[in-house]
Amino acid sequence: MPIHSDGCDVSTTPGTPYPEFKYITSVTQGQRTIVGFGQTHDFTDGEIVSFRVSPPFGMVELNNVQSRVIAHDTTSITIDIDSSNFTPFVNAGLYEQYLAVCVPSASGIIPGTATINLEDAFDMKPPT
Repeated sequence: MPIHSDGCDVSTTPGTPYPEFKYITSVTQGQRTIVGFGQTHDFTDGEIVSFRVSPPFGMVELNNVQSRVIAHDTTSITIDIDSSNFTPFVNAGLYEQYLAVCVPSASGIIPGTATINLEDAFDMKPPT
């Protein structure tokens, strides 16, 4: 995979963005927040992700926030953000001008292990 001038990997498959974002279909409110995608994803424990949440989806408090993934399954991630007092998330569907997406922000060492996310091995940048 080629490296972009800013050091990021870029996709060589036309029409396939990389890093790949996922549309958010649900977000729980609570001391730890579960973000659902309704499809499989590639996020891993320890990875730092960022959110873009347009007003029609509610939970605008999550917009432009970064968080580390603390757990995941095939269609959701758990992040260490207390969203108990956030506006409820509403799945407003897909609109060209309004989005609710989760994007990879950074990779990092998986907490409690000596394991690093694959991205660190490629970009050779220490996690921040």
